[in-house]
Amino acid sequence: MGDTLVTTSEPLTVSVAVFDDYSAIESAWWRLLHDQQGLDFRGSVVELKSQMNIDRVQRFLESRIRQGRMLIARLEGELAGICTYSPDGFILDAPTQVWEIADVWVEPHARRNGIATALVRQGEHECKMRGATQVRLTVYALNDAALGLYQSLGYDISSYTLSRNLNP
Repeated sequence: MGDTLVTTSEPLTVSVAVFDDYSAIESAWWRLLHDQQGLDFRGSVVELKSQMNIDRVQRFLESRIRQGRMLIARLEGELAGICTYSPDGFILDAPTQVWEIADVWVEPHARRNGIATALVRQGEHECKMRGATQVRLTVYALNDAALGLYQSLGYDISSYTLSRNLNP
């Protein structure tokens, strides 16, 4: 991609993922899902790693990489974080082109080093290069650290998603 900005401030680099990164990305993705269990319980990690979900994760990650919609951050050459971005298809005919940055995740040992900030900023750039006039991201209500980061980057709360368990 000719207009792709690669954020580099050694030892940190952020770039659009390629298939050579797949193995490291898939491992990071499962750690992201494991971390999310404390914020949004939808089953055990064992249940998450059922063959059906393994296949779904592989298809999802492959499609994001193929579409150039996944970023990776490397700290001293090692994968330290990931994030995805995609168009929001909710309102198809609108003057505002909204894209969503999602799945921002940083390896626990690498947190508080500016990696999530670099991923979000690079995600904003990638979305803008694809025609976005607005970027949104979603954060779990219990994820105070991420909420604080996004607000410090200029994001405002624009909606709330509520849930209710229907099983006793």
